[in-house]
Amino acid sequence: MDGFQSPKLVQDFMSMILVGALWGCTNPLMRKGSVEATADATHKKDSFLISSLKSFLKIKVWIPYALNQSGSIVFYVLLAKSDLSLAVPICNALALLFSFITSLILGEPMQKPFRSFLGATLVVVGVTICVSTQAEE
Repeated sequence: MDGFQSPKLVQDFMSMILVGALWGCTNPLMRKGSVEATADATHKKDSFLISSLKSFLKIKVWIPYALNQSGSIVFYVLLAKSDLSLAVPICNALALLFSFITSLILGEPMQKPFRSFLGATLVVVGVTICVSTQAEE
């Protein structure tokens, strides 16, 4: 069997995309939820530990956190059954790309838009090179 006709290879790449999406999409959501929860907590006179626990109990914080951790579980399962030299860089690159896209969708301000777009483009090129190299082997 060659390249993408291998079911294991397709399954591995789909798992990598899932991990990247779970990690990348949840990072901006956790950041936004924690900022909102922290803003609510600053008005109260609770201790740091109590206010941290209260902000973690907010739904906008713990749901993205739980999804992010489920991505870590999928990642560890993926590491056990796939090529480590591909899984780690592809998952991290895709997480960066999904985080960039989610930040754009949420309307987060970009400090240096040209560098951000260039970085996202280079991530896509790098992942494409990794995938095409693996498909040739």
